Amino acid sequence: MNNPRFNVGTTPPPPAQRGLEVDLFPVEPDKPLETLLNGFLKTILRMTGARAGAIRLLSRDDMELYLGASIGLPSEIVHCESQVSLHCGICGTAVQDGLIHSTDTAYCAQRTDSAFFGPSCQGLVAVPLDFRGKCIGVLNLFFEQNRVMGEDAEQMLRSYAELIGLSLENARLSRENQRMNLIAERQAIANEIHDTLSQNLFYGRLRMSVLSEAVRAGNGELVQKCLGDISDALDSGQKSVRELITHFRSQMDPLGLHHALKMLIDGLKVRSSITFEYSHPIAHPELTLEQELQVFHVIREALNNIVLHSKATQARLVATHDGGVLKFQITDNGMGMSSIASPAGHYGLTIMHERAKRIGATLDIHSAEGVGTQITLSLPPAS
Repeated sequence: MNNPRFNVGTTPPPPAQRGLEVDLFPVEPDKPLETLLNGFLKTILRMTGARAGAIRLLSRDDMELYLGASIGLPSEIVHCESQVSLHCGICGTAVQDGLIHSTDTAYCAQRTDSAFFGPSCQGLVAVPLDFRGKCIGVLNLFFEQNRVMGEDAEQMLRSYAELIGLSLENARLSRENQRMNLIAERQAIANEIHDTLSQNLFYGRLRMSVLSEAVRAGNGELVQKCLGDISDALDSGQKSVRELITHFRSQMDPLGLHHALKMLIDGLKVRSSITFEYSHPIAHPELTLEQELQVFHVIREALNNIVLHSKATQARLVATHDGGVLKFQITDNGMGMSSIASPAGHYGLTIMHERAKRIGATLDIHSAEGVGTQITLSLPPAS
């Protein structure tokens, strides 16, 4: 088999020698991760002459690789390879031993049954992506012919891999810092509201003491004055505080929406006898921090309603990504919402609809008595 070596020759030197960390897409806190990774891929494909490329990232449980970005791969391959096992081919091998591997595409052809891996795409290279000694993913390059890389080529690819790893870590830290800052800001607002409420309640308590004395003394004028003061205190302290505290006080985890939902469901499993299932085939959905917060609050309210009102034995939360629309679907096998007539239940549903509207999402509820309830929160693709 024709097996040419992959040498850099007159290829420009590695990024560390050319200052490409400036040209190569600096990390921006709000820049989607896929855009960042696609930028790296374009440059690497141009430098190496590869036909296609992909960057796979290690899942948080270190059990799977999900597709963070790809260029040149057919849509059917992108779909079926969006999430693979950590033990999949040389990708898994590169992640586990930290070495660069190359092979033919026979295994990929068998896995995907795609004509893409034919005469025009016979070589695959897997480069581990590291940050401070920890592997966080793998870079795949697809060539027309099988390649055996020279030392210079390996050094160039490792330089790019280090740059990608550093950029990914910077992006992660930036997003986590944003989350922490947002949570701190909302907590401060909630604390301020509580302080105001506390002052109003304290004033109302003082007026209650005066009211008690006025009643005992039979001072009708003072009784009316105290009642008016107490009513004003309650109006100013309670009328809008409930929704404001609910909105601003967040229990979001700084590690993001997926981790927050997992912790939420783990807590509900302890609190109830309901069997909960959480399926999340999508990895790291690109949502704004405000979207993450509102989605979390809507799902939390829905799951709490199941625990408190549904009398269900099973409940399921499924996240899907279909045609650019991100969906969160909550289902249970309870008695159905037609049997729930408490004002608190209706108030919670109203708040859920308002939160969905706030982020441009839709909330659909289907329920039948004795059958159960299905709630779907849908977020359209970003414009």
